[in-house]
Formats: sequence, structure tokens, C-alpha cells
Amino acid sequence: MTIPAALAIALGASPSATADTIDADPALGYVPVEELSYEAIIRPPAGANKKKSSAFETELALRVALRNASVSPQDAVETLILPRGAELVGMAINEDGAWVEADPSQVMRASESSDLAVRTGRRDPGSVWARPLEPDQPGDLPAVELVAFGLPSQTAVQIELRVRVNPVLRGDRWQLELPRRNVGLPNLVDQRRVIVQGLRAGEGFWIDGSSNAGTPYMVTRAEDVVLVSWPAHIQDKARLGGSLETRPDADGEGGTVRMVLRLGPSRAVAPDHVVLLLDSSRSGSSATPKEAGRVFGELLDSLPKGATFDAVRFARDASPLLASESNGVGDKEARDELSKALRQVQPEQGTDLRAALASVGERLSARGAKRPLVVIVTDGMLPPSVPSDAVADALSSTLGKQARPELLFVVDDPLLNARGLPADHSVASLAADLGARLSLETLANLDAEGARSLLSAPKVLGDLTLGLPDNLVLDDALPTGLVSGDFVVLEGRYYGRAPSKISVRGRLGRAKISTSFAAKRRPKAAEVLVASATAEDHEQAVGEGLVLPSWYTPSMRRIAAMNLTQASRTGWQATGQLDSAIVHRQLRTRVLPRARACYNRALTRNQILSGEASLVMEMGKGEVMMAGVEGVELNFDDPKLVDCLEAAAWSMDVPAGNLDAQVYEVRYPLVFTAPEGGKAPQFGEQSDPMFQRLLDSADALSEYQNHHGTDDED
Repeated sequence: MTIPAALAIALGASPSATADTIDADPALGYVPVEELSYEAIIRPPAGANKKKSSAFETELALRVALRNASVSPQDAVETLILPRGAELVGMAINEDGAWVEADPSQVMRASESSDLAVRTGRRDPGSVWARPLEPDQPGDLPAVELVAFGLPSQTAVQIELRVRVNPVLRGDRWQLELPRRNVGLPNLVDQRRVIVQGLRAGEGFWIDGSSNAGTPYMVTRAEDVVLVSWPAHIQDKARLGGSLETRPDADGEGGTVRMVLRLGPSRAVAPDHVVLLLDSSRSGSSATPKEAGRVFGELLDSLPKGATFDAVRFARDASPLLASESNGVGDKEARDELSKALRQVQPEQGTDLRAALASVGERLSARGAKRPLVVIVTDGMLPPSVPSDAVADALSSTLGKQARPELLFVVDDPLLNARGLPADHSVASLAADLGARLSLETLANLDAEGARSLLSAPKVLGDLTLGLPDNLVLDDALPTGLVSGDFVVLEGRYYGRAPSKISVRGRLGRAKISTSFAAKRRPKAAEVLVASATAEDHEQAVGEGLVLPSWYTPSMRRIAAMNLTQASRTGWQATGQLDSAIVHRQLRTRVLPRARACYNRALTRNQILSGEASLVMEMGKGEVMMAGVEGVELNFDDPKLVDCLEAAAWSMDVPAGNLDAQVYEVRYPLVFTAPEGGKAPQFGEQSDPMFQRLLDSADALSEYQNHHGTDDED
């Protein structure tokens, strides 16, 4: 049995990353400054629903209340980690009931030769500073360093940091991930209060799928990464939207570039015949058939009266859900028949899209529609070993003279909805190659309007390329494509003259698409922001510039930087994934006895039959998606034995890990030795020197990731 590391990394729960920190004068023997509260306030801009660059960003305010619990004024330094790609744009403080806005200042450097070392010294009491801490490496999470001088004894000050973030669009909702905090420090609060402002009347928001149910805020554990969602009302109809920003360096020799790309809706299809193709494999949710039927019914209600519909389910095999392949959208009897059939759907082993589309092609050929649409409802767990041309050929071979249908993948999976669908995921790659549309949805959240919007779902953009000038270098590699609703934030540096525009090219099925974005020049970001309670102190603080307290030693700064890096490396973790021990146990207890029975029956047909074979299984989320027999080397042909061994491979039964979206390939080599000289027949695992080494390497990689974390964008 071999488990390729690229597909079969068995991840486990990782320790909580230490991120946010707080420090004060260590000479006291304790940290006299503590947080009283921590809030994350999301403020979508008023123009977010219009065709402007603001549609790609929103404001996140992180609000903390710091209290000096000692009997004398105290200085404090706090680091706060930010969501990925966030940019500090503002700060305000509130000490006596009124908010005071911060102004830009500067950082006092320790020497002209170093722009990293910061001078130490004193500043007037009551002044609070905030400066961005750039990540050590591209892709790491950004952070902000707060420095407060002379916090009065037994008083508290509120500090609000405002950062610019790019949420992700998932179906009809914006989503923003808030990183975890360090709960190992007793002076940091262990709860996070989340608020979403500016919603329409009657609208709410969600955290990890749970609604606020009309309450103004929700409380979460600070140690958790949480996903905040709120309604989106996008009016921008551009198929490929985005923005380009340049920001010059102080010396004028270059600057930074920030580019946002988003795949928008396509022109709606107007089908005269719609087929529901339901993935009923074990990896999907038990509620999927019911929700798919409800959404499909709302989609049918939006079609003209002359349109017709059909429905097919598939797992290892495909079977129709309706007696007729042509049913009028207003035919109540046929719709009741479909509802009844969906209620009776039971999950089965296997996910064979080839067989499903072949069955659909036969029924479409009988129907003879001019503008057919096939809606494929799936959790996205399709066997990657099946090439896209094989899937396309299966459909074409049965269509005959029937017009080729428009294909629409509706992918409903909790992990993909939380983390997004990468362009190189098997279902996204398949959709791109087939020229299919794709919509990443949570069916339970779709109302009638959302069901109708499926007809405008875009095709997956493949072969994404950028026309970059020679003097511009991106920090990260360009993704292979774009999926509906996803944002891609690209950052980099230019040297010399700033680019005036960048062209973007890609492929939507067989059609090529290209566009360009003119650069919007932004002023140089402030090195540091400062606010003071009184106007005189505020003006003086702006002119003086930031220094760090003398007690804030280089070792403290290094620890804070290490904490931020660890938080970036750990990121978001799904727990409860499969490991090699579980797979091996299932092979020994379920597959091996069945394969042995196959060989014993074969010996009744041929007493000297011997040889070897390998069972090959592709598994995901608790189901065998594809199974077969390879490397068959027998001294006599025995097709019945091969068929029986394939059935044994399909009997593999593994538990579904919690939010485990990995695809696992298992190769199980077997050896058959015929009885000789009165000895019993020998049967078992083949002695393969690569077996244990490959198994151990997968476990070693898993162990490394559990301790060091993963990079989500790899």
C-alpha cells in the first residue's frame, strides 16, 4: 500500500499558535497592563455594492481596551495579528469618552545605516502609537505594534485600529477569516466580540455558519480562527473584475503593487431542458438530496412554461430518478415523483461521473432539446485519476446528434465553502477543461433568488496569465486560474517607474478572455500613527516621532516576531483526518479476508493458479470513489478472480474525517501462491520493500506539519 505524500498527508490537530502579545516594564516582576476587552468590528463600505474598487475591500476595526492596574503610570507594548493581506489605514483612542483620531508620524531610526533598528527613549504620557509590522516572508500574516506611554494608574484607554481587508465572496455572502490569538497570556482577554455594522434591515451575519439570530454581536473564543460571513449584494457584472494599486517608496526608486482579481457572473443561460445530476456518494451530506430537490424546484419555477426537466443520480453507477426523460416544469405529478425519489436516495460507494454523463447523454438524445443544461450537484470529491477527456468522451459518445449541453457544477462542501475552492482542485480543473460553469454554494442557504442566480454562474477561468512589465516582481506565484467568488490578492514590488496598467488573460472553456486594469496611485503608507488625549500633546507627538520604551529589549522584540511567524505558519487547521494506521487496519479487516475468499474460489477452478495483483483505491471523506485491479500477473488467466478482487477493493470502508477534504490513493499489493506438496495455499500482502518506507514517510510528513503547521496557499 502506498500513500503519495502530495495526496495523502494525514494531518492532525496542531497546537494553538501564539500570536498577540503584551509587555510592560519587566522590573516590576509582572505585567501591570491588561486587556479589558477585544472586539472585531466589520464595516462594509457604502459603495461596496457598486461598480467601484471598494467592492473588493472592507474595513475591519480591532478595538482593545487597555487598563493599567498598577499604582503608577506605565508604558506598554502590544502586538496584534491581522487577517491575511490586511493594511493599517487608521487609529483612534478614547480616554475620556471622546474619540481622538490619529495622525501620521515617523519612526526614529537608531542609525542611518539600518532602517530596522528603532531608537529607545521616552515620550509624553498619554500618547499611543501604532505601526505596521510587515511579515518576515511573503504570505505570512501581517501585524500591528501598539506602543502606549504613561498609561495613568487605575484607568483604561480604548484603542481602535482600522485596517483595510479583502473579504472573499462565497455564493451570496462575503467571508472574512479572523486569526487566532495567544490565550497563553493571562493579560490578554480570552474572548473576541464580533460585530458587523451597516447591514440592511432584517439582515444578519454568521460566524462559522451560525447566525447571530438578531443579536447585535456574537462572542467567540479568542484562541479560535473564526469565519465571519455577511450578505453580499454585488451589482458589478464584469466577468473578470479587479483593481490595481501602486504605492511609491519614500526614495522614489520603486514601490509596491497590490492587485485584486475576481471572477464575476456570466451571462445567464436560458435552457429549454434541465437535468439534475445528483452525486449520491457516501462523501456527501445526508441532507444534500433534500436540499438539492428544493433548490432545483425553485430553479424550475424560474423557467418558461414550455421547458422540461429530468433527474439522474450517480455513485458507482448511474440511475434515473424519473420514469420519463421529458417532464414539463409545471407537471405537478412529475415534480412529486422527483421529491419522493429524492427522499428515498441512500448514499452509495463510488463516484463515477463518466457513467453519470453517459446516462445523461442517452436521455438527452431521446429528449432532443435545443438548449439543454445539466446541473451537477456534488461535494466536489471526484477521483482525480479520471482525466477530463475521458469524462467528455463519455458524454459525447451517447449524445448522438443532440446538442451538447451546458454543464453547471454546484459544489456544496463545508470545508470548501470555508476555505475556498483552489483552481487546481480536481472539480475546478475538470470544470475548466470541460468549459463548464461552477458555483460554490451552501445549498441550505440558497433562497429562490439564489437558485435563479445559478443560471449566471461563471465558467472556471483557466490558464490565467498576467502581462507584467520587466521591472515588476510578484511576491507569490500566480494561481492557475480563478473560481467563482474567489479573490486573488497579488502583491509585489516594482523598480523604477510605476506600471500604469496590467493586462490579464485567461480561458473560459474554449473562449479566451482578456482585460486590463489601470493603476490607481496611492500615497505612501504612514510609517506610524499617533494619537494623544490633548491637542498640544498630540501635535508634539506627531513631530517627535516614535521611539520604543527602553525596557523593551531586543529579546522581547524577537519573541514577539517569532509568535507572529508561528501564527502565520499554523494558520487554519482541519482536524480529524485519516492516518495510515486507520487505512491499514481497514485493509486487514475488510479487504484482505474478501480477497482471500476470491482466491480460494479461484483454486476450485484451477488448483495451480498463482501470481500477484495490486488493488488500487481512491478514497475521500469516508468513501471509495474509484477502485480497480492493476498489475495482474497470473500463470493462468482468470477474469472471475480479477472481478472478485475488484469487488473486494470496493468493500473498503473508512470513516469520514471531520472536514477532511484530502484525496487518498491506496495501492495494496497481494501475492497468491498455489498449494504445493501438501501445503496449504499461501495468500497475503506482497513483500514490498517500499511499503513501510512510503507509509513512514507519510507519517513523518504528517508529524512535521502537526508541529510546524502548514502554509494554506501551498
